[in-house]
Amino acid sequence: MSAKRKINWKKAIIGGVVGASLGLGFWASKAFYIVAKVIDGDTFVTKEDRYIRLDRSIDAPEIDSCLGVEAKEELSDLIVGKKVFVKADYVDDKKRLIGSVYTINGDVGVAILKKGLAEYDNSGASPKNKDYLEAASFARENNLGIYSKCTETQNPKNPKCNIKGNVRDGNKTYSTPNCSSYGQTIVQLYDGDKWFCTESEAKKVGFTKGGDCK
Repeated sequence: MSAKRKINWKKAIIGGVVGASLGLGFWASKAFYIVAKVIDGDTFVTKEDRYIRLDRSIDAPEIDSCLGVEAKEELSDLIVGKKVFVKADYVDDKKRLIGSVYTINGDVGVAILKKGLAEYDNSGASPKNKDYLEAASFARENNLGIYSKCTETQNPKNPKCNIKGNVRDGNKTYSTPNCSSYGQTIVQLYDGDKWFCTESEAKKVGFTKGGDCK
């Protein structure tokens, strides 16, 4: 569930500090939540009815996008019914805690990224996280998850439907084979990109023709 939107920035004050490793001494402090259910691949609810989202640099596919269900299932396996510690950065306009989430086994965000079930985006105000970057790079280099099943340059289901629809920063544009950047344009199904058979089909759902097209 995307956190890339205008935010009412508030600092969330969370007791405790996460060190390089999480030992029993940390868990004995009881500075944790118990996870009740998962909403999607990056958002969950605790038994205390607190909505929490993974760090804003981590963006899992929406449920109705490519591998969205798989991302939700993976996060469920990692945290449902378990104790988690949240090192929060802020509370967003939906009153969700946004930040790094840990179990006794380590950073949950790293685990999701390493399997290719979320995208790492270090743009905006989030500080660079070396562990997140390395995990995402591992998935990309090994063609895991979204970098395998959800990233296309040709339409495998219907090659004749070859118009590429891209969703970037809220803008929806489409490219036809006569566009100069068509060959370099990638369809990322996990980001809401789509294939279209005709230009009219793309226009009906709000896509406009790219400026580099003849």
